[in-house]
Amino acid sequence: MISIPDLRIILIDDNEVDLMLHEKLISIQQISRTVLSFNNANKALEFLSSNISLPRIPPTVILLDIQMPEMDGFEFLEAFHSYPSKIKSQCHVIMVSSSLDYGDISRTHANPIVVKLLKKPLMASELTSTIAGIFRNE
Repeated sequence: MISIPDLRIILIDDNEVDLMLHEKLISIQQISRTVLSFNNANKALEFLSSNISLPRIPPTVILLDIQMPEMDGFEFLEAFHSYPSKIKSQCHVIMVSSSLDYGDISRTHANPIVVKLLKKPLMASELTSTIAGIFRNE
């Protein structure tokens, strides 16, 4: 695994069990020491808005569930698209879903903000190789 000392992971998922499992996976695999969990996409957007005034945004991987009440993953992406490039350039979005239907797969691949779509529950090898791939060229 490529070491990115200040890497932070933001988990956005309405399922508390998935949040807990993914936090444990990230901790056990030593992917990041900073894991922020949100069970609501709006709360995650509010958090990211609070980062706008920071002089430097730490590299961030967002693990975003597709199917959520109130605001789903695609609605999150629409709102996130309007954020300043200072934030968007430091955030790398990985979509996650337990049901991979063709419509979700197509929409995910069509979105330039999304790095990859992973199936839940996350597999350690897939997650670590995806994150390593993001930062390999940086």
